[in-house]
Amino acid sequence: MTTYFKYYLGFLSIILLSPLNVFSQTTILLDGDSTELRDIGKQMQYLEDTSLKLSIEEIIDNNLETSFKAYTQETINFSSTASAYWLKFRITKTIPGDFYLNVGSAFIDSISLYEFDKTNQLISTRHTGDDLPFNTREIEVGNYLFALDFDVNSTRTFYLRVKSDQPLFFPLRVGTLPNFLDYEHDLDFLQGIYFGFMLLIFLYNLFLYFSTRERIYLYYIAYVFSITWFMASVFGYFFEYFWPNTPFINQIVVVSSGLTMITATLFTQKFLNTKESGSTMHKGSMVFLVIGILVCALVLLGFKIEGLKLSQGGLLIMASYFLILGIRFKLKGYRPAKYYLLAWGALIIGICFAILESLNLTFVMTYLNAMQIGSALEVLLLSFALGDRINMYKKQKEDAQLEALLAAKENERLIQEQNIILEKKVKERTAEVAIRNEELVNLNKEKDMLVNIVAHDLRTPLSHIRLLLQLIDITSLDLTKDQESYLTEIDNSADRLSQMIGRILNIHALETNRVKLKNQILDLVELVKYVVRCFRLTAEDKEIKMITTSQPGSHFVEVDKNYMIQVLENLVSNAIKFSERGSEVILHVKSHDARTYVVVEDQGPGISKEDQKKLFGRFQKLSAQPTEGEASIGLGLSIVKKYIESMDGEINCESELGIGTKFIISFDSKDHLEKVES
Repeated sequence: MTTYFKYYLGFLSIILLSPLNVFSQTTILLDGDSTELRDIGKQMQYLEDTSLKLSIEEIIDNNLETSFKAYTQETINFSSTASAYWLKFRITKTIPGDFYLNVGSAFIDSISLYEFDKTNQLISTRHTGDDLPFNTREIEVGNYLFALDFDVNSTRTFYLRVKSDQPLFFPLRVGTLPNFLDYEHDLDFLQGIYFGFMLLIFLYNLFLYFSTRERIYLYYIAYVFSITWFMASVFGYFFEYFWPNTPFINQIVVVSSGLTMITATLFTQKFLNTKESGSTMHKGSMVFLVIGILVCALVLLGFKIEGLKLSQGGLLIMASYFLILGIRFKLKGYRPAKYYLLAWGALIIGICFAILESLNLTFVMTYLNAMQIGSALEVLLLSFALGDRINMYKKQKEDAQLEALLAAKENERLIQEQNIILEKKVKERTAEVAIRNEELVNLNKEKDMLVNIVAHDLRTPLSHIRLLLQLIDITSLDLTKDQESYLTEIDNSADRLSQMIGRILNIHALETNRVKLKNQILDLVELVKYVVRCFRLTAEDKEIKMITTSQPGSHFVEVDKNYMIQVLENLVSNAIKFSERGSEVILHVKSHDARTYVVVEDQGPGISKEDQKKLFGRFQKLSAQPTEGEASIGLGLSIVKKYIESMDGEINCESELGIGTKFIISFDSKDHLEKVES
């Protein structure tokens, strides 16, 4: 990343420091003084190719030759640019030896070197770069080496074309192969220390993540990986060792800058708890998440230069913003913020030093760049910050545990006091409950007496009333129509009251276990046919067609005959009550999976989901009403359910509004029929 910022202002320095219209060029001598690597940047001439289409034939044309300008810096720096650049230089060899030209960056997409003799004849053409497989390099090292293999006392003119979607920044040097090997040896040693340190930080925090499962460590190792990916790509290590035959991956290296912004933002939000501490600061940090995602999208969509420039500005602003955040949290007394401040301070110092280095305002670091030093210090200090954060939370947890222990002891004392009080109250309440229980037992006895009174004292006068009404010959009396209707209503009311008393007595008998079932193995088909015959006249009076069907085979179940008849009568009666004239009531008997079923189906208004929840309760009035005002007291289905369950059966209801209702009764099937007397 430092390379981004480092190169960003380099082009400005070229404009400020380059004299205009300088066309002179010196010759580079390879002589006895060339025992060390020598920078030749100031002996270059350059030409910008904005069209990216200029060929070597067009470049050596006299019209373009005059367009070359002198370069005034030792280090070649064209910053972030979409253009290709042509560099022209001459080399004269005065002593024998294996000399090499070094393009000192592994981060250049395309490099072409053209060699001409004194007669301006093209001698050789060499192409390489990280857009091509790694084995296209003359010597397979991270930096590019080109052999200067020509005779002593000969002069060659070279044209070097370079193009990169990353910052175009590199030293250009000449020297012998031992010189370069010594340099590469020292470079790899120091870079090994840097990448080894970053790998150690990565693995250590990965271990902490798997140990603690805290998401902050996942964000941190992702942040360390994104920085390491970028730095390893700058020096060509990933390309050389991981994907030497897949140069396409090099084209999306800038994605690592977007990932750095994303992971740094997520880490900061989690580390400083910005979401809980202040909505404004948290929302401000969300901007960098958006920028990071946008950088990744631009690079993947092919807008590499735009993504690069956005990442350069975004990273610098993000580092400054997070530094301000750290200061604010430190002032609020958040202890781990001091390490966080030092970490981001080290990163910003590295960025500033890289900018000064690119402007030639300070010395140029040979083996490491300022961003590496800054990032190494940053990840180290952030590790300290995470450790301090753990210690802080550990201390808070210990304090909380101590407070909890003290509170527990206080609670124990209070509980002991409360237990004494509670024991006293429990004794008092137990005595009260015993009294209430005795009262409930007495009330239950009174209830049983009341039921018995209803059974014996109310049924007798009701029976007399009904008998007297039947003895009255209405046709022989001179009664008005109103008087006749009154007598009819008296008879109907007495009948309904008698039915209600009977059902109440039946429920009471079931609840007090006074009903003794006389189960027999019976054919359900015969019982269904019997009940249908009993309701034939009632159905015909309402113009309802009753249909019975049965699956082939035997349908034997073990039930109490009388109770089963009452169950079927109740269901058939309800089906007729709630059916419109001209509709059908269907009874179907079937057996499968060792169960025998009776389905009573009508074409009535149906039962809503809400009504189905209270369908089998006592005295429940549902929204659907009998079609012609028939009586319904809400006890029938509750009695049906109790009868069926007492005979080890099941009853279910399926209904759809406007379609009709099915009541499904099922019992365990039996294999034979036991003959019984009716």
